[in-house]
Amino acid sequence: MRASTRSLGVLAGIVIALLLGTAVWAAYPVGGAIGTHYRSLGGESGRLGEPTGPERCGLRDAGCVQSFEDGSIHWTRATGAHATWGAIRTAWRTTGWENGKLGYPTTDERCGLTDRGCYQTFQGGSIHWSPATGAHPTWCAIRTAWRTTGWENGKLGYPVSGEYPSGSGVAQDFQGGRIRWTAGGGAVVEIDGPPADFTLTGSGWGHGVGMSQYGARGMAAAGNTSTQILEHYYRPARVESRTGSANADIRVQLLHGRQSVRIAPQNGMLRVRVGSTVDDNWHPITLTRTADGRVRADVGTASYTGTRIDVEWQNTRAWPSGTNPTSVAIDGARAGGTGQYRHGRIEVTSLGSSLNVVNVLRVNTEYLPGVAEMPTGWARPALEAQAIAAPTYAFRNLGTLSSACGCHVYDEVRSQVFAGWAHENGPGGANWVRAVDGTQSRSGDTVSSARVITHDGRFIDALYSSSSGGTTNRAADVWGNDVPYLQERDDSAAHTSAAGNPYSSWSATITQDAMRRAFGLPDVVDISLTRTGSGMVDTVTATSADGRTAALSGVEARTVLGLRSATFEIAD
Repeated sequence: MRASTRSLGVLAGIVIALLLGTAVWAAYPVGGAIGTHYRSLGGESGRLGEPTGPERCGLRDAGCVQSFEDGSIHWTRATGAHATWGAIRTAWRTTGWENGKLGYPTTDERCGLTDRGCYQTFQGGSIHWSPATGAHPTWCAIRTAWRTTGWENGKLGYPVSGEYPSGSGVAQDFQGGRIRWTAGGGAVVEIDGPPADFTLTGSGWGHGVGMSQYGARGMAAAGNTSTQILEHYYRPARVESRTGSANADIRVQLLHGRQSVRIAPQNGMLRVRVGSTVDDNWHPITLTRTADGRVRADVGTASYTGTRIDVEWQNTRAWPSGTNPTSVAIDGARAGGTGQYRHGRIEVTSLGSSLNVVNVLRVNTEYLPGVAEMPTGWARPALEAQAIAAPTYAFRNLGTLSSACGCHVYDEVRSQVFAGWAHENGPGGANWVRAVDGTQSRSGDTVSSARVITHDGRFIDALYSSSSGGTTNRAADVWGNDVPYLQERDDSAAHTSAAGNPYSSWSATITQDAMRRAFGLPDVVDISLTRTGSGMVDTVTATSADGRTAALSGVEARTVLGLRSATFEIAD
């Protein structure tokens, strides 16, 4: 007994109870069939704990009940004594205890079902429980129909609701469908098939790491300077002026994968250099990869072949003569269109099995004006923030020439978009160039210093994207490498009205076929998500109708499903 002392009256009651074969816990005796069952469950040390009241009789069908700390035991002559507890007992209570449709329990709770489920039978039906679905009763025709499907092991799985009115009858929902009953039609099983498509709703566009461009616009509208914008998104990195590398050259891949390319001059002449041979011409030239992996230049009626061919044009550093702002047009550059370039020179070599076309030009004065990563009509602080982030990214990449492209950077989103003269000289280009100039100190055409972003004395990896879902993402969550200045930062500015962000919210419809192919499953009936601290999806788990599962990271899902960002929800 838990009590160490008793009053004389209580002790006398205990003695009498013992003489009659009745067990006593606390001040309440537990005897008869209820006491026998109580002892079989471990008594006061078992699941029910100590009694909290005496046995009460006079229930329906001459039944009796006794309450305990964690449940109760009900008895009738027809059903015997059985305990109820936990969620199943709560669900039974909602049906009206023994006076409801279920009547008295006919077994104790039994566990070990699929998905860690438990059940208990009653005179009029049963209650099934699992951690995922909770406790729900089934009875009558709907229960009989559920049994024919294989109970919880069948296609319907566990019940997820009780019965509810439906049309002229009733219905009950299960994990895999529902059962409807009408007086005229009886019980009809409806198995849910895989949905035809899935609607995803999300926020942001891009990887969401580093500076948010729409966030920069929103912060600029709120009065922040370019330095404040950058030091917010890249904290603890700092903006500073650097003299080193201010006039360094950068190699930008413009085109790869073609056997032939045409380059035409505009407002001036072209110069072809092949070793020591120089040919100046007003006509377009055609460069072709030869069978032995070299490059041939056809210039008018002349042809030149070499391992590398340089193309220069007038009114540039490479060829200062001429009075017009000569540029060159390269067929196939700029995403298969025609690229137009004003600065530097073009190098054409063979890389792999095709030509490789690279623009060699100075970072600050020739490359940066052609970087097209932000709308030119935005406020000056936002443009300057971009004009500082872009060369910082470029300078960081100058140290290594990539063997994959013979370049430092690509001209597209793998690095940052370089649109050349078409951007610098296009609509709004003057606004961008003024913002670029505002980040530099010059002596004539020479840049003496330029503002960049550094951390621990080194150029940072100045990553940026259109916007995040409201908080920027950690580099570690996207690519696996933790970077001190690429952490979660507030990006609520990207979602203000001043930011005008069209990607503040978006939706996408993914077909069943696309979803099952993405996960390698026969079909997809359910999707669950886990998230990082920023709200970005960390893991996407898909479940098929046969119970198989497959998972993708949020970053992988963004790629294979073609989503704007990895911050999304599965719409109901």
